[in-house]
Amino acid sequence: MRRANIVSGIMLALFGLVMLFAVIPWQIETAPPGFVSPRLVPNITMVVVVVLALLLVIANWRAPVNGDDAENASPIARVELMALLRIGAIFALSIALFRWVSSLAAGASLMVVTLLTLGERRPLPLVAIPAAILLATWFLFYKVIGTEIL
Repeated sequence: MRRANIVSGIMLALFGLVMLFAVIPWQIETAPPGFVSPRLVPNITMVVVVVLALLLVIANWRAPVNGDDAENASPIARVELMALLRIGAIFALSIALFRWVSSLAAGASLMVVTLLTLGERRPLPLVAIPAAILLATWFLFYKVIGTEIL
């Protein structure tokens, strides 16, 4: 676990530095003089991410080394990896449906298939939860705001 924390801390720190010095300056324009820059919140967030990642690395670097087998074991279980793959496949299916069918089919499939994957087997929640969320979204966009969902 110590090694995993060190590697993930280094990767997070590198991610934060790339965001700070490359992505945020390239993608977010500066504000005119006298205005708060739109870069302020992303920069603060990335500075916090980098500081916390470095704290993670330092805390685990200084931790005592144990010679047991728990250090060599993977911190991620096989079941968790399979769940990650299933949820990723569900999102890929929903993106494909959104692109080639409709946003309604994508939203419904995302919710129903995710509920099935998480173990929901009762038919009422499988129908009621997506229907309520999609109906509320439709009502908000079409009736309250007066726009259209493309």
